[in-house]
Amino acid sequence: MDTKTLCLAVLQANPASGYEIKKTLEASPLSHFQDISFGAIYPALTWLAENGLVTGNALSQDKRPDKKVYSLTPRGLEHLTTALSRPPAPDRFRSDFLLTLFLADLVPREHVMRIMEARIADLEKEAEAMRADDLDGVSPAQRFVHDFGLAYYEFAANWLRGNRDRMKGETAPVIAKTG
Repeated sequence: MDTKTLCLAVLQANPASGYEIKKTLEASPLSHFQDISFGAIYPALTWLAENGLVTGNALSQDKRPDKKVYSLTPRGLEHLTTALSRPPAPDRFRSDFLLTLFLADLVPREHVMRIMEARIADLEKEAEAMRADDLDGVSPAQRFVHDFGLAYYEFAANWLRGNRDRMKGETAPVIAKTG
């Protein structure tokens, strides 16, 4: 999803500054979906404002510069709804962890096993945090996505736990040839 649409998605819930949009996208549950930088947010907000999809109002702050708070316009909500009505792009999965496992023959087995154990612990921690989420007041759609995420973390942890011995027996350090 493009940065403009992500900004609109955050603003449909509440008015926010660029900083608040970034923090919202970094927090759960949205942090699981997309990654976005400040360098992308502010040009997107400028474009959205120039095209009448958001309005920006300066809000004075004590002993700090004014901050610009953006609100979604009716036209912006229509634009967001249209964007969400299109078929989504295929998911792109990027993982340094899986790349390391893919190239596990190049590193000591102990390292591979250590990162697998750490990943299992991280997945279990994420699942535990999600089990503790307060879901009162969330929409059925939000609950569905929450439960999907929880199922993902639980499945991945269980799969790694049940298959880690395969990596132990199937990887062997390879000495790179120079030449």
